[in-house]
Amino acid sequence: GAADVEVTAVKAEPLAAGTAFFGLLARLDVTYADPDTPLPTRLIAKTPTTESGGRAVGEMLNVWAREAMFYSRLAPLISTPVPACRANMLEGGNALLVLDDLHPATPGDQVKGADIAQARSAVIALAELHAPFWGRPRTDELRWVPGLDTSGTAQALQGAMSAALPTFLERFGGLLPDVGIDWLHRFVPRLGEWRTGLLDRPLTIAHADYRVENMLFDAEGGVTVIDWQTAMYTGGPTDLSFFVATNLEIELRRRHETELIELYSDTLHSRGVTAAETAHVRDDYCTAHLWWMGMLANNLSAIETPDDRSKALFEAMLTRLYAAALDADSGAWLDR
Repeated sequence: GAADVEVTAVKAEPLAAGTAFFGLLARLDVTYADPDTPLPTRLIAKTPTTESGGRAVGEMLNVWAREAMFYSRLAPLISTPVPACRANMLEGGNALLVLDDLHPATPGDQVKGADIAQARSAVIALAELHAPFWGRPRTDELRWVPGLDTSGTAQALQGAMSAALPTFLERFGGLLPDVGIDWLHRFVPRLGEWRTGLLDRPLTIAHADYRVENMLFDAEGGVTVIDWQTAMYTGGPTDLSFFVATNLEIELRRRHETELIELYSDTLHSRGVTAAETAHVRDDYCTAHLWWMGMLANNLSAIETPDDRSKALFEAMLTRLYAAALDADSGAWLDR
């Protein structure tokens, strides 16, 4: 068995500096004593970040335990492609995952934005993740997954968002339209009300950081989804909102938005979710932009931008999200 395999050398090379906010990644080149060992020689090792802002947010969101639990308990239940997990260790604040390196598949580039082929693959994979859990009662094996259905979550997040707003607006307010900033100020105090509406809809297990830099694309256009540190129970359209609104360049999103929302619903239907259970998807997609305005205000106020690329990434996410919210008239929810 694999337990008896002898490793003679490991070479580690850092990866993804400036794009992975909660983790440190390294590619491992492994040499085995027996060259015929039927294990991959290229692996990815993942450990928690050492950057203080990312570490603080990660601890608040419990991201390392969540990802460890995802690979041990959730990965076997979904048809969304994920990397094989070779080692999964968690002890206190220390965590280590060793995953297959899917070379030559490459991550998407969120600053540049997804192309339409990548977007279609990602939306299909997203619906494949959501379908098995859509509107189903939580089983005992899934009690550990945090979610917006957990009491106290909305109040804690609302407090964190309120506290983050001054720093967020000082850093990023100049990029954003005044009407969007007004919506953000009005939404945060009503987060509990938005959550109540969400709980009236079917919930599912969402990725909650569903962006192209957390996906690997192969030459045929197939996608493998990585970075499961934020998996949670919420409405499926919240994942769809984040992906479509922040990962596609604005004009490309305007051309293909309706098609991608329909592709998501059609894929859910092909996996056994009824049309009646998805009638709300478009409305909830539009309203979820407000949720992401609040979440990004919270998260991006705390995480540093040490280099030009991370700064460009945050600015692209925010300007695209606010453009999508204005296009969708997301603020109409605030006037209900």
